[in-house]
Amino acid sequence: MQTVISFVSQKGGVGKTTSAVNLSVALAFGNYRVLLIDLDPQSSVRYSFGIEQTKAGTKELFLTPNVRLKDLILHTQEHENLDFILSNIVNLSEEKAIHAKLADYQVLENILATQKSSYDFVIVDAPSSTNNLAINALVAADLILLPLQCENLAIKSLKRFLTSFHELQTLVTKKELRVAGILLTRFNKSSEVHQKIASQLYQSLSDAVLQSIIPEAEEIVEASALGQSVLKYSFHSVGATAYIRLMRELIHKFNLDV
Repeated sequence: MQTVISFVSQKGGVGKTTSAVNLSVALAFGNYRVLLIDLDPQSSVRYSFGIEQTKAGTKELFLTPNVRLKDLILHTQEHENLDFILSNIVNLSEEKAIHAKLADYQVLENILATQKSSYDFVIVDAPSSTNNLAINALVAADLILLPLQCENLAIKSLKRFLTSFHELQTLVTKKELRVAGILLTRFNKSSEVHQKIASQLYQSLSDAVLQSIIPEAEEIVEASALGQSVLKYSFHSVGATAYIRLMRELIHKFNLDV
């Protein structure tokens, strides 16, 4: 059974794309079939893998009538078990047309539900926003993950997101929308501020905060700069181990083993 996991955040720079990329690779390494969809017009997923511009992608996904997913999927020899639908939105008019189409919040959900898929997991990297692209990612998701850096501005952004999310829950009545977990990212264990905020989050939100924590690790930054996942760049590093731990926690916590 296919599981859709969406990474969303109102604030940029919190490791959202990095986490979507590395969870996808961890699942692929675990012998799961994974489709990674980049909804962000900034095309961060493509840069994270060092992939050249794709001819077909999210523009056709939303603007081409009766499009078939298989015609948009990019296969690469380098990434076994992992395929892509990459962002190829290149100008403002295309972006505006997509936002107009996605005023129906269930467009992405319907596309993924009505077309047969051979994937175990679909990972969606949403824009750092609450625009129609991000809302479609939320509505399409079985599990919603909120990357969060342990800093005051990120906490304020989380509060704003949760307010917007509760409003969305009242608008979308055909399915239950719920946040699967808050993922602490770019965590510096030597920082008293990070430790204090993390402790407060675990005390106040309990099980809503995932046990897996993504550290502020040099190898994660280096891997991204080189267009690689940290698992391929340095498999035995602290950063790679954190994403493997995240994969295992999600599979165990939500009974996702297929």
